[in-house]
Formats: sequence, structure tokens, C-alpha cells
Amino acid sequence: MDNSNKKPLLFLAMAVPVALWVGVILYYSVNLPWYDDFDPFPDFLHKWITNDSLPERLKLLFQPNNEHRMVIGKLATLVYYWVTGHLNFTFLHIGAAVFTLGTLSVFWRAFKRSNLSAWYFLPVPFLLFQLQYHLIFLWAICGWQHQPVVFFVVLSMFLLSGKRFAGALLAGVCATYAMSSGIFVWPAGVVVLLLRSQYKQLAAWILVGAVAVGLYFYGMSAQGNESSFAFFAKYPHLSALGFFAFLGGLFDFFPEKSIVVRSALPVLMAFIAMIWVVIWLWRQLTPWFARTFGWFKNGTTDAQSDSTANLNAFLLGILSFLLVEALIIGLLRPRFGFFVMIVSNYKIYPALFLIVTYLSFVVSTQNQKLRKLALRGAALVGLAIWGISIYSYLPVISERRKYYTMNGYNQEHNGFGLGHVPYSEAARYVDNVMKYLVQNGVYTYPKEGNELGRQVNALTTAFPVERQVIITHRDKGIYVNDPEGTISPARSDGEYAFARNGQRLYFFKMEPHKYTGRNFFRQYDKGFDIEIPHSSLLPGTYDLGIVNVEGASLKGGVLGKVTIP
Repeated sequence: MDNSNKKPLLFLAMAVPVALWVGVILYYSVNLPWYDDFDPFPDFLHKWITNDSLPERLKLLFQPNNEHRMVIGKLATLVYYWVTGHLNFTFLHIGAAVFTLGTLSVFWRAFKRSNLSAWYFLPVPFLLFQLQYHLIFLWAICGWQHQPVVFFVVLSMFLLSGKRFAGALLAGVCATYAMSSGIFVWPAGVVVLLLRSQYKQLAAWILVGAVAVGLYFYGMSAQGNESSFAFFAKYPHLSALGFFAFLGGLFDFFPEKSIVVRSALPVLMAFIAMIWVVIWLWRQLTPWFARTFGWFKNGTTDAQSDSTANLNAFLLGILSFLLVEALIIGLLRPRFGFFVMIVSNYKIYPALFLIVTYLSFVVSTQNQKLRKLALRGAALVGLAIWGISIYSYLPVISERRKYYTMNGYNQEHNGFGLGHVPYSEAARYVDNVMKYLVQNGVYTYPKEGNELGRQVNALTTAFPVERQVIITHRDKGIYVNDPEGTISPARSDGEYAFARNGQRLYFFKMEPHKYTGRNFFRQYDKGFDIEIPHSSLLPGTYDLGIVNVEGASLKGGVLGKVTIP
């Protein structure tokens, strides 16, 4: 399958998912932190600026954030601050995304070792650059945890398989200090070096890995993970199912359905894929058994060329990393709810799993018809996953951006909004940090929220009576339901409730109604609603209203008055 004259068409096809993915980041990114972002970015930078002691600054750099040390992400924040004097979350989104582009580049360089036609690489970008893991590439903390880890693990295995040992060690250390999952690069490297009988390098790898992991966990608490073992003892089947659900996460096509419905297809597809994975792993093991112990000599495959052996070692290392990751996640995370197995910010790993499974097959089989069939099947699966992710997740991404933007306004003007309980101690601390950064010119809130605030403060008309908006006063909040609203993928369009008086204006992103019809892939239906908690409003009397933003136009008005005692 040479088709060299069609290579421009091939590269154009492979560029489509990459270009769309980059475009989604650029279009929907908003320069705002969210919840867990505060610790490693605004709070870290605030403490760095206000502390002149070098030892204390280094301590900040390596300080744990929950159960992770995010040295790579913090360094990126510092570099941008040193160059520009600012903290910018859109830069953080873009900067983290560069690591995934780097991952694709490493896979391509590794794939070229196979001497296969470039057409066999076609499914890879469609599997890697889909929208299911939007909570990674549009959430700064997840972006700077998972994307660098994946890149450095892939790079480490590429260098290790190519016998560039020092570079592989350095990449392994970088993976370790991107987040806790990076420590699994060391058992992955052990597998590669052991099966290649490189025992001197194996000893050095174990020594460096032990030091890196030991320093990583030095002074770090258990973060409640001890309770995971008790949960496992009680519900071991959830960990077993979680292992497969995690690896098959890209087949989570119905994210708004019950967890049983959602997880059934991921578990099934991962189980099917694991049949081939087990066969392939056995083929990688038998030469080592034959060479080391004299076992299974009859089952040993023919000698491989150096390029094929290096590619198989590369894939073996990544697969080992993924299997260890899936085992640990399956053990530690089910206690939070089984949905965690297929949460958006894990789905870069099942993408890697499908890529490695596919490439291991096309590299290993010598049957050309079977290889071409695998290409067509993988291309079809990759295209289906990519297309479904656009249909299912683009509305989610759009609505989430609008939610961030409105809560950014509340954070700037009301002291809460970006993930913390209104008027809580945590919200007050975050507000003080953000005000410091704003006052010192380090951070600037997005303009969209303030522009909408200006327009809403000038709004005096009543909401159109022909729109049958329902207002229900509940014990803990005010429920507002607009059955006529429609969602839009445009980032500036949206429907928002507001409460205002002479002192304050609060915004609340209206949530689209969940779809309950027969289309399993559709998530949202016509209409919006929201429950405005009483606890989010200071005591007083407010005008309650709704606005619809459609491009440059704003429609809506005041629904009536509400009093918060």
C-alpha cells in the first residue's frame, strides 16, 4: 500500500482532527481559573511574588497540590510570568496542548521505524484528537497534569526503545514531576529493559526511579487512599470492571445516561481489545523466556529487524504504563463513584490504549489482507469516535465556557464564583489572592462578563409575557424555568438569569434541559432552567430576570422582584 502520489491527501486527512482540536481550544478557551486551578497557579504565583527567599520559592515549586507535584505546570506559569509579567489561563491551555501535539510527533517518528505505508497511521490522529477529554485541554490543572505526563512517558519509551538511555531517564524524571501518574513510567521502563535483557541499564533505571519516586512522595500525605483498600475488599468486582471501563473510556458514547448504560460499552470493548493485547504481550515475552530460561523455544517468533524490535519495545513500554495506570485507578478510584472510571479528564489514556492496540496489531501481522482490514476497521472506529465526540461534546464545551464566563463576573464583583462555596473561608481566600493579582497587573478578568454586566444594569424592560417562564420559590432557592430557550455552539450566545439591586449584580448560567428521548447520542433538549441558591445572594431585595445573548443583540428583561431575608 504505497500510494505515494496520494500522500498529500493522506496528510490533509490526518490534519483535520488536529486542526479542529486546536481550533476548539483557541475558540472556547477563557482566561479564568477554575476550582483546583487556584492552588498550583494563582496561589502559587502570589506566594512566589511575595516571597524573596530562594529556598522557600523552591519549596513552593515542589509543594504538593492534593496528591500531585506539578513542577512542570508551575515552571510554565513562571516562565510566562517572567516573560510577560502576567498570568494567563488561555496560554496555559495552549501551552499544555503543545505536549499532545508533541505526543503525536513522537508516535509518528516511532511509526516510521516500521517501514509501513503512512496510510496505516491514519487512525492515530482521529483517536488522539477527539473532544471527549475536553476537561484536560480546557482546564489548566488537568492540562498540565495529564498532557505532559503522556508526552514524557511516550518520549521516554521512544528514547529507551532506541537505546538512548540518558534521555529516557531524563524524560522519566520529567514525567514523574508532572503528576503522580508519571511514576508509572518506571515499571514500564523495567518491562522494556528486562525483556531486552539490558540488565546494567535496568539496574540504573531502577535506582534512578527509586530516588525520583522516593523524593516525590517525601512529606506527602496518603490523601485518604487507605480507605480505597477497604472499599476494594468489599467491592472487588468494581475494581475489575473499573480496569476495563478505564481502558475502554472512548466508547462512553452516552454520558447523560445511567452509569450502567454508560459503562457497558467501554467495558465490553476494552475486554475485546484485551484479547489481542494478551496475545501480543505473550509474543513479546516468549523470546525472553527462551533466551533466559530455555522455555517455549518452539513458541518463539522469528527474529525481528532492529527497527521492528525497537517499535515493539516502544509500544510495549506505553502499554505497560497504561495497564499499571488502569490497575491503580481501578483500585483507588471506585470509592468516589464508578463514573470516575470514564470521567473526561482520564480519556486521553483510553485514546493511547486504542492507538497502541491498533499499532501493535498492524506491526505484528504479516498477512497483508488482515493488515488492510485492521486499517479499515481502525479508521472507521476512529472516525466514529471522533464524529460522535463532536456531536456529543461540542455543546458541553460551549455551555461550560459560558458557565465559566458568568462565574468569572461573579468572582470579580461578588467575591465568589469559580468553584468555591459562596462566602466561605475558601472563597474569601481565593478572592483575596485574585484581587492581589489584579491590583498588581498580573491578571485581568475577561471583558465579556463586564460588558454583559453593563448591558444588564441598563436593562429596564419587563421580560416578554409570551414567554412562559416559570418561577418557583423553594426552601433553599429560586427555581427559574424557560421552556423555550435553545442552545448555540457560538461562544458569545447564551441564556443567563440575573439578580440585581443598587449594590450588586449576580449572574447565573441557565442550564439546558437534559434530553430524554430516543436519540442516545443527544444530550440537550429545548429549554433552560436554574435553581438560584438563597445562600449565593446577600440579604436584600432584587430584580430577578433573564437575558438571551445572540451575537451582538441582547433580549430579555425583568421577571419580578425577590427578597432574600
